[in-house]
This record gives sequence, structure tokens and C-alpha cells, in this order.
Amino acid sequence: MNAVEPEIDAAIVGYGPVGQALAALLGAAGHRVAVFERHDEVYRLPRAVHLDHEIMRLLQQLGIADAVAGDMLAASEYHWLGADGAPVMTLTAPTPGVSGWASDYLFFQPALEAELDRCARRHQRVSVERGWSAEALEQDAGGATLTLRRGGETRAVRARWVVGADGANSVVREALGIPRRDLGFQERWFVVDVEPHDMAALDLPAGCQWCDPRRPTTHVQSGMRHRRWEFMLLPGERPEDFSEERAWELLAPWFTPADGRLTRSAVYEFRSMLAERLREDRVLVIGDAAHLTPPFLGQGLCAGLRDAANLAWKLDLVLRDVAPGALLDTLEPERQPQTEWFIAFAVELGKVLCERDPEKAAERDATLRASGPPPALAPAPLGTGGALHRDGDPLAGTLAVQGRVAGGGGKGLLDDVTGGGFTLIARSGEPLAALAPDERAVLDALGAAVVSLDPAAPGGARDCDGRMTAWLDAAGVHAVLVRPDFYVYGCAQAPADLPALVRDLHAGLSLATPTTVG
Repeated sequence: MNAVEPEIDAAIVGYGPVGQALAALLGAAGHRVAVFERHDEVYRLPRAVHLDHEIMRLLQQLGIADAVAGDMLAASEYHWLGADGAPVMTLTAPTPGVSGWASDYLFFQPALEAELDRCARRHQRVSVERGWSAEALEQDAGGATLTLRRGGETRAVRARWVVGADGANSVVREALGIPRRDLGFQERWFVVDVEPHDMAALDLPAGCQWCDPRRPTTHVQSGMRHRRWEFMLLPGERPEDFSEERAWELLAPWFTPADGRLTRSAVYEFRSMLAERLREDRVLVIGDAAHLTPPFLGQGLCAGLRDAANLAWKLDLVLRDVAPGALLDTLEPERQPQTEWFIAFAVELGKVLCERDPEKAAERDATLRASGPPPALAPAPLGTGGALHRDGDPLAGTLAVQGRVAGGGGKGLLDDVTGGGFTLIARSGEPLAALAPDERAVLDALGAAVVSLDPAAPGGARDCDGRMTAWLDAAGVHAVLVRPDFYVYGCAQAPADLPALVRDLHAGLSLATPTTVG
């Protein structure tokens, strides 16, 4: 083995979308990042097919939302059909979503990964090294050492922090000895992707579930040029029985070889699992390494990208010695409860879909039809044990609204005008006027933007669509402090409460500077 290489800030194991996004975020902050991926090339077949408005806001932050949106399909309805083939319910979401984008998008993953790859590589301090598999991991008080192998060659890489974004069979998680909790769903499904000659010729909604007890089936459009079907394996069926020929047999009611080509077919096991820890000293795990969810809400990749957004700003502060390493302990209590909520919801939907008893399926269909339209799915808040404001704050941990504003920084979505990052948004007046110099210095240390939704205030902005003003008014608050991952740190009921909010932020993050805020 060669000598240990010079230390880098962060080593990321795994270069799927989650590792790509984390590398891009840390690279944009100026950190030295090395990513190691065991596959030599980008995986060219689709896996995830759904993103929501929150993730589009993250892609906006990365500067690639407009580049990928053209190949995505905005969708706000998901249709469920009963055993008789007639509708039983439709899941809907308001558009625009909280984050200022359409509520949901259906996409083709290789196209997204190609754009994320370009985004990460454009940062000079980010290196991407393919063909290297992680074999061992050791750590001490100052950092961690990864042992990597490519063919007959081995090397040791030293990093201040290591992040495992290396999927469900994570080598990093296993090296840390982190167990996973099974949340009670395990089914095998046959996934078939096709590329139609004429998308419009197929008379199917963008997304639907056939709750057919004979064989539960899913259909979803993936981007503008691809479609997917998923077929549940029945008792006694073996994965090896599901060949390309079998795929065409199952597709026959909707799609034939004359309609286009089959691009991939494979049997997957859908699981629901949650890692019991996300951090072990200098090493963290995120994405599928940290959690697995059934696909019925389309939240698997979304959850991993939320992990990346949450970790990136905290690791940035730690690497810059603005906050202590203990800040990274907040990743788990914030992210895992929210992810578990999505998993539990997906498991319950899966139980509804996977009912195979004809009588129970008929009862289910009758119940759902009599219940009327289900309520729109509201964004789940973060877990309360992390870097959030004091108890009783009505907005802490909830996803912040992003609207369109016009002011000194230009006109457009809020993050494009302010530059993103920490953002203090006030309903009216001049927010900084209520703060002492030391309190302003806290915001300066975080690079926070300050926005007043009062065009008459110094540096004020006009709330073009009224969405953020309505949000603050509905909560009865004067101001909110939004974190770089788009979640509300906390709010101020009145201008006089702003100093306490900033002081609590200083204490809650254990910021190293400034030191005189009391």
C-alpha cells in the first residue's frame, strides 16, 4: 500500500445523486472534497423517478434546476384504481408547492445524474475518482483514514470527515457497525422500464396504481421520454422466472414491442429500514446507507437529498471552525424522525396496494370511494431534537415558503435574489434596526441575507405573489430565520423578539464567533 495521502476536508464514499449533491454543496463552499465511487461510469439506467418541490429548490440552489426541468414532467395527481379498474382515490398536492416549484416532478435519473456530475466537477477543489472501492475505515480524534482498492492497487486517504453515501449495502455503515431497524415492509417487485416511440399515444395518466389483488401493479412516467411499470411478485414466484419475455407478457395490456423498446427489467426487493445512528465520531452516513423506503410515495431519493442539504451547511460551519463538531450530532435527530414518517406513510400505502384477498380488496375499494378525496400531503417537519429554536416556536422545523420577490437584488424566486444560505425574512420594517452590533455580527459570521417584505423599508423587497406574506400572517409572526436547507430555525413574534432569536441561534449552534453576544 502507498503512503497515506495528504489530508482533505471531506471524503465521500458513493457518487449517486446524494453523493453528487453533497460534493457540489461542499465544493461551492470552497472545501477540499474527494469522492470515491466503485463503478467506473455513471449508471445509465433509471432507478428513482420522482422529486418534489423541496428537492427542486435544492437543485435551484445548485444552479441546475432550469437545466433539468425541461426533461421533467410536472405532476400534481397520483391515481389509485381498484380491483375493478375504476378509480378509488387520487392523491393530490397544491401547485406551486411550498418551495416555489410545482409540487412534484417525474424524471429520468441518468439525465439528473449527468447534470449533478457536471455541477460537482465544476468546483476546482472537488475531485471525483471512479473505480475505487472502500475496503476499510479507521478513525481517531483528528480524522479518518479510508483504505481503497482498484484492481490490484490500494491506497489510503486521510480526511477530516468521511461521509458514506454508498447505498443500501453501505460499506461505511457496516464498518461502523451501525445496525438497522426494520419497519415492517418487505416485498419483491418486477421493475420494467420502456422508451415509447410516441409518448402521447399511450392513454395513461402520468402516475397510477392498480390495486388489483390478482397482481398489484404501478405505472409512472419517468421524464418526457420514458415510462415504468412495476409488478408485484406473487407467492411462489421466483426472481429468476422474470425474464425479458415475461416482461413483455406483463406489459401486453398497455405496451407491446411495436410501441417502443424495453430498456431494463429487474426484480427488486422493496424494504423499509432505518439506521440507528448516522454519526460515529468522524464518520457519517446519509441516503440509502441511512434509510430505505418503499417506493409508493416516491420519497426515497428525496430523503437522501434532504440528508445532503442538512449535512452540507453544518459540515461547512464545522470545517470553517465556526461551529464545533457536536453540531453534526443534530443530523440524526432532525432527519431520521422525518424520514421515518415518510417511510411509515409509504408502508401504509403499500399495505393498501398489496392487498391480495379479493373480498378484503373489495371492502377496501368501497371504503376509499366512500371516504371522498384524501387531504393533500403536507410536508413533514424535522425532528425536534436538533439545531432549532426554543420550544413553542410555531414554525421551527417546518419547511419555509419560497415566493417571488423584487428588490435591490433583482426579481425572481427568493433564493435567486438573496443568494440562499441563512436568510432572515421580516414582514415589515428594517430587521437589522432591532439588533445590536454583536447580534448583527452573528448573522455576518453565517453570511446571512436579510430581507424585509416591505418595499418602503431600506433594502426592502416586494412580495410579488404574496405567498410569503400570507405565510407569516397565517402563523402570526413578524419574522423567520431560515436555514440553508430551507427549514425554519425559528421565528420572532414581534420586532422586539429578534435579538433573542439571534442570540438563541448563536447559542444553539455553539458558534465560535462572535464571542460577546450574551
